[in-house]
Amino acid sequence: MDNFVTLYERLQNRCPAVGPALSQQLINDSWRTLQSEREWSFRRRHGTFAPPNLYTTGTASTNVGAGSPTLITGSGTTWTQAMIGRQIRIGGLLYPYYTIVGWISATQILIDQPWAGPDVTAQPYQILQIYFPVPADFGYFLFLISIKDAYRLWTNVTESDLAMLDPQRTNQGQTYAAAFYDYSSQYGGVIGPVIPVTSPSNPAPISTTSTGYTYVANASYIVEVVTGGVTGTATFKWLRAGQTSFQPTIATDSAAQDLQDGISVYWPVGPVYVAGDQFIINAQSLVTAGVPRYEMWPSPTYTSYLYPYIYIAKEYDLTVQAPQLPPFVANRGEVLLEMALAACARYPGADADHPNIYFNLKLAAFHEERAQQMQWDLMRNDEEVGVTNIDYQQYPMAPAPWLDGSWQASHAPFMTA
Repeated sequence: MDNFVTLYERLQNRCPAVGPALSQQLINDSWRTLQSEREWSFRRRHGTFAPPNLYTTGTASTNVGAGSPTLITGSGTTWTQAMIGRQIRIGGLLYPYYTIVGWISATQILIDQPWAGPDVTAQPYQILQIYFPVPADFGYFLFLISIKDAYRLWTNVTESDLAMLDPQRTNQGQTYAAAFYDYSSQYGGVIGPVIPVTSPSNPAPISTTSTGYTYVANASYIVEVVTGGVTGTATFKWLRAGQTSFQPTIATDSAAQDLQDGISVYWPVGPVYVAGDQFIINAQSLVTAGVPRYEMWPSPTYTSYLYPYIYIAKEYDLTVQAPQLPPFVANRGEVLLEMALAACARYPGADADHPNIYFNLKLAAFHEERAQQMQWDLMRNDEEVGVTNIDYQQYPMAPAPWLDGSWQASHAPFMTA
């Protein structure tokens, strides 16, 4: 059975002028071309969207005025770390949904962007999951179904459609569609060193981190020595710039102490720390795009509503670290070799002083024809495994509810016949 390594080595043996780097590229070009030919059975994957229960216990308040525009505080709440990635709406239809990106305690969470509008205090709220990420290798849906309601969801609906049908997102409970929303955000960043503010010559703590920076925006953190002394005796307090008050005083320690947002400090043993000394740690947020997220509409609110799906995985490259091919392609690795040899036969060489002796356009046509015959053979074999091309004069499962136009209309009220 062939794999990436055996194929590019065979290619280089047949056509030494291409060299190792180009031979690897040509095999991968051939592999991507083959993947794009059809919805191969080996590209099918599956997953399930599993919504959590709607959570509304207690009340929630925002903290823009206190200098923490992404902090939400609760009263009577038991928020958990499992809520990261879910959405929260506070105060009803006047306000949009925000995504929870950080958990601090049972009464403190962080949202993905600063709260827009004036602060709200002790308001009812909802935490649920509206936006669902898909696997990293996701290409597109083959289908998505609702088990409980026994129908297929629409996956060709857009956010523009939902903006017209339900701009306030008032509908919840029974989901009919999944619309592409955006890409999930991956939070990270750079945490700077400790910068002395009051007395640069005095001893200072050391900036470190155990998790990496996790706050959603650039920020500065102020650390102040409260009680002077050696490590273990001296105490300190801290705040994020913009907040109105320091956090409670903490005893210094030679081990790393987590403050917030991935910011940590430790206090080396030996020096005597001076009361009143202040230090700043600057951190830069770096937000990158993750995997696609799809909005489930209307918003599901019960764990008993499960949504299995089959998707077609996106095309990918082979590597030396991951050289494996799907078994039935590995058994016919010649197809990729022939496709790559056709490209080699069209390559005249790096320059006039380094010609490619394999260069021959007639030979390229010969390899292309052989590769095409092998592809047709692979497609026929794959069709026997995962049937895609089949037509019925009459559905063998008829009569069936999805053949009834009124049934379709009742389960997809925004679609018309």
